[in-house]
Parts: sequence; structure tokens; C-alpha cells
Amino acid sequence: MFGPSKDKTPIRTIDSAAAKQIDTVIAEQYTLEGDLATKNSVKVDGRIQGNLQAIGQAIIGEHGLVMGDVHSTDLLVFGRLEGNVRAKAVQLKPTARILGNIETETLEVEPGAFYQGSVTMLGAQAVAPADPALLTHSAE
Repeated sequence: MFGPSKDKTPIRTIDSAAAKQIDTVIAEQYTLEGDLATKNSVKVDGRIQGNLQAIGQAIIGEHGLVMGDVHSTDLLVFGRLEGNVRAKAVQLKPTARILGNIETETLEVEPGAFYQGSVTMLGAQAVAPADPALLTHSAE
């Protein structure tokens, strides 16, 4: 019962695209007032009242709320966004709610997702990644 497992099936590894680490998490009970910029990926389960910029992936969790614009390489929305979006790829899950305009190369909308605003489909050259210069701090 508690001995070694007889199942010798190798553990399945996750491909590198799916294994991107989320290094910044805004927890469900947390509210951030102001802009957030990260050089990596971010998950928002709480609330941001300001703009969000991520060079990596931005995820708005099912209980997450962003009240501001989002600029990221990839955006995955389960929660609510009240602002404009500019991302290379946008995925709206069934619980997603967006009130704002979307500019993207690819848009995936699952049944049940809601957005109100315009959608502009951009060519591969039109969506630049988030500007790294905006993510640096000056130590003054």
C-alpha cells in the first residue's frame, strides 16, 4: 500500500512553451493601485487598478480584475479586463469578460467568453513586444 509504486511509466514532461514560469503573482486578496511592468510573466488573481505590461505571458485568473490597459506578448484571460489590449496572441476563456479594444495577431475566443469593443487584427510585424526600456528603474 505504501511501498514503491509498481508503475514504471516515465513521468511525462511538459514542453518548454507550456512550462514557462510565472514569476509574479497578484494574489486574490491583493489590490495593486498603479502600473505593473515585468520582464517575465505575471498572473493576476487579485485586482490591478492601473496598466499592466509584461514581456512574457500575462494571465488574468478567474477572480482577477485589471482596470487599465494590458500590453504583453501573450494574454490569457479567465477573469475581467476593463481596458485596451495589445498582444501578439490573446485567448479568451469561457469566464473571460473584456470591456475594451483588442489589437492582436491571433485571437481565440471560447464559447461563453464576452468582449465589448473593437478588434484589430495585426500583421506579424505590427505587434512589438513590450518595451524593455519601460521596465528599468533609475536608482535616484
